[in-house]
Amino acid sequence: MGYKKLDEVMELLTDELDGFNKSIVRLEKLTQHTDNINVIPDTSEIERLLREHLNSEMTKTEKLQESVQDINSQISKARLVPKVQLWILYSIWFISLVIIGYLSFKVSGTNVVRQKAFTNEGKEVISELRGYFDQNPIHYESYRKWIKEKNSVPNQK
Repeated sequence: MGYKKLDEVMELLTDELDGFNKSIVRLEKLTQHTDNINVIPDTSEIERLLREHLNSEMTKTEKLQESVQDINSQISKARLVPKVQLWILYSIWFISLVIIGYLSFKVSGTNVVRQKAFTNEGKEVISELRGYFDQNPIHYESYRKWIKEKNSVPNQK
């Protein structure tokens, strides 16, 4: 019984070896066919596609550069405030400065006017008071007393 199984295993192995040998022969035939095939590398289509892509990218880049230059020129010409508005603003400032100068000149002259008015009015008041005191000597005496009291009391400010 042991030989029978061994014979079967041997037959299976020989069958497998025959199948393997046949596969090797077929593989040798296929490799002979591939050895006869010459592959010539042709990259011309790839190079053409690359050139087209580079050309399109160059045109896009040129358009972008032109757009950027246009934007730069527009920005350099643009102003935040229109010219007319600037001239109006400058004229308002100038008129304000002229008015301030005129008013300061007038205010500086008010001291002179005050002094003249005080001296003129003071003389008129004194002349009017003399006439009044000449007509009413009693009032003149009470006025003198009041002046003395006023001068004798120290300044309480």
